[in-house]
Amino acid sequence: RLKTGCGCGCQNAGMHGLIQPNAASPLLPPTIKALGWTSFLTDLSSEAIYPLLPTFLLRELGGSTLFIGLIDGLATALAAVVRLPAGALSDRFGRRRLVLFGYGLSAVIRPLMGLVATPFEALLVRASDRIGKGIRGAPRDALVTDLVQPAIRGRAFGHIRALDHAGAALGPVVAMLFLFFFPGEERRLFLLTILPGFLTLAVLYRLVHDPAPRLPPPARVSVPVRLCRQQSLLLWSVGIWALGASSEQFLLLRVADLGVPLVLIPLVWLGMSLAKSGAALAAGRLADHWHPRRALATGWLVFAAAYGGLAVCTQTMTAVAMVMLVGVAYGMIEPAERSLVALLSPAGHHGGAFGWYTLVQGLLALPAGLLTGWLWQQGPHGVTWALAITAVLSTVACLSLTRPLVATGLRPGSDQVAIRERNPAHEPPV
Repeated sequence: RLKTGCGCGCQNAGMHGLIQPNAASPLLPPTIKALGWTSFLTDLSSEAIYPLLPTFLLRELGGSTLFIGLIDGLATALAAVVRLPAGALSDRFGRRRLVLFGYGLSAVIRPLMGLVATPFEALLVRASDRIGKGIRGAPRDALVTDLVQPAIRGRAFGHIRALDHAGAALGPVVAMLFLFFFPGEERRLFLLTILPGFLTLAVLYRLVHDPAPRLPPPARVSVPVRLCRQQSLLLWSVGIWALGASSEQFLLLRVADLGVPLVLIPLVWLGMSLAKSGAALAAGRLADHWHPRRALATGWLVFAAAYGGLAVCTQTMTAVAMVMLVGVAYGMIEPAERSLVALLSPAGHHGGAFGWYTLVQGLLALPAGLLTGWLWQQGPHGVTWALAITAVLSTVACLSLTRPLVATGLRPGSDQVAIRERNPAHEPPV
């Protein structure tokens, strides 16, 4: 048997093996299903506001397009900053209370957008909402890791991401229907988002609980500074990809430039969200069947192909098809990323590991948006370059992630690769 691993205690199957699901895959625990519905309700309320926010800021509050960009960038950056300490705190004090606090903060703050009178107040509400997202993100993903067996982690993450995107698809539809019957009543709609927010908290309070601890918690709260080689490689690869994965609003701009009428743009957004949801549900099982590294690399290649197609296409329907393919790629990537983070993190430190992962993604969202936005302003050639750079960066990320495997001369999924699913010395079975 080949020696595998990097000696850090991570359950990484040497990054060269497969996770073999049990012949009879166990059912998802009720807590996982509850977390899926909390994601659904949260994204339903959030996405009922988000598409309307730019127009609301410009028309109602007298803001500028520059301030719109500042709100999104600053909110994303603040959410990224709190993710790492939130993950480390969850390793010491438990996941549930931070998950509950993060969702609770967003549920209470988000409806206040209906009461703001100035752009600065809108910035405070949006930033606080995103800070809540940052607080709950890493502890929630670590809780999923704690609750399920490694053989079904991809399915668990895929279930949550699928319901998350389903809520994101339904939110704009609810907003459109509301404004159809109550035109110009955006403020009332924002205030009513408190209803799914409180329902989210009820589900969390009644159905989501920490599992019995399998290891004693760390003696003190500490942010993991030293990462093992495989964790560093994953973060490096995720960072390369995230630098090209700018705001999806640019995808809507692309299809609008190629002839999609403005009135149909929300349907494109709806279609992409549904593509994400369906792909996440299927890709979670794929990440369990393959090694999640292989599933992630495949998702990044599909992402690169979609953006490459958008860079060169000139036909409206082709552009729409490529945007749907981007949605499929996101659905493939998200469960695989989280499964791989869980696989590589030492037992008892899943929160800190997810904190690093979400921190890297969040911090790179701002330069990614600025780079794409600047290129977009350079005219048609700039748009092509922006999309092509995203395709190239995604391909480079895939190569970076799989380079150690290629260096061994082994094929992903080969029977020759060493398999080390578990290390009982580091993590008892679930």
